[in-house]
Amino acid sequence: MPALPVSALTGSGIDALLQALASRVSETYRIEAPLLTRARHREALEEAVRALDRARAAALPELRAEDLRLALRSLGRITGMVDVEALLDVIFRDFCIGK
Repeated sequence: MPALPVSALTGSGIDALLQALASRVSETYRIEAPLLTRARHREALEEAVRALDRARAAALPELRAEDLRLALRSLGRITGMVDVEALLDVIFRDFCIGK
């Protein structure tokens, strides 16, 4: 894949980058939507979409980064990637350790 000039400051080149990525994905992967049979997977995917929508609309880079982190966390619940902080939150919330 050839280099594509992109400016994070002005946004120049973003459209070309997105088109190149979409083309690469369509050449490499099957595009059919997977069947989501588990409610928790569907909910996690919906959370990821909402976080990505917020990231696209965020005015500040810090807010955008946080929403991207939240989207990644939601996708991690589907793929099995575990966030240590989230795991500790569940343990302390659900099992009342230390009370």
